[in-house]
Amino acid sequence: MINKEQIVSYLKENPDFLKDNPDLFEVIAPPVLEHGGNVVDLQHHILGKLQSGLQNIKSQYEGLVLSSRDNMSTLHQVHEAVLSLIRAPDFEALLEVVVMDLPAVFNVDLVRLGLESEAAEFYENKFGEQESGIAFLERGLIDKVMSKGKSVILVADTAKQFIYGFEQIFSDCAGIVESAALLRMRLPSSQRNVLLVFGVRIPNHFHDGQGTEMLLFLAQVLEHCLDQTLNDSGIEHLI
Repeated sequence: MINKEQIVSYLKENPDFLKDNPDLFEVIAPPVLEHGGNVVDLQHHILGKLQSGLQNIKSQYEGLVLSSRDNMSTLHQVHEAVLSLIRAPDFEALLEVVVMDLPAVFNVDLVRLGLESEAAEFYENKFGEQESGIAFLERGLIDKVMSKGKSVILVADTAKQFIYGFEQIFSDCAGIVESAALLRMRLPSSQRNVLLVFGVRIPNHFHDGQGTEMLLFLAQVLEHCLDQTLNDSGIEHLI
């Protein structure tokens, strides 16, 4: 155990120690000079303010580093997802990327497409969304979900934030989705509204403070790929 006398002795033997380790000034408490009466030790006060300022700057820097790392991670995820989407040769392969690959890339529990269709009720009865990756929605539902022309909605807690058509969008998985991201797409050829939705079993995975630029870019790429593969497959008019 090092005692006070040993520290003082070491500093006397190494007078440049504090000069070589300036970061210690952030935490060392400066001495208070007694001037008597009500005279304030201005030097002590200024040094204390500087230390506080340095700590704040350090905290902001560390927060910026963490934010940058998160952004880089998201950028990598989106790049990986986009490459998978544009490499899909047909509609079935594209759906497989959406349903199987995107959840692993973004570390979410499910990814689904919501397509508006006049025969939504029929398709709901005939196809399982978990297998197909498609939830067929009644016409006009997406405009009601994405109110005021919004392109993206991030839901921190589905138990606290109302989502119009939640049961229809997530259907058989609605009971497990506690946090969600919903992105509006519009197919250029048919002008059909489509939703890209991400669902997670835990709350606060998505929240309003998150950036959405990369997710919106992903939606734009998927919008193009979906429009092209649907037309190439010849089933656009069937669903």
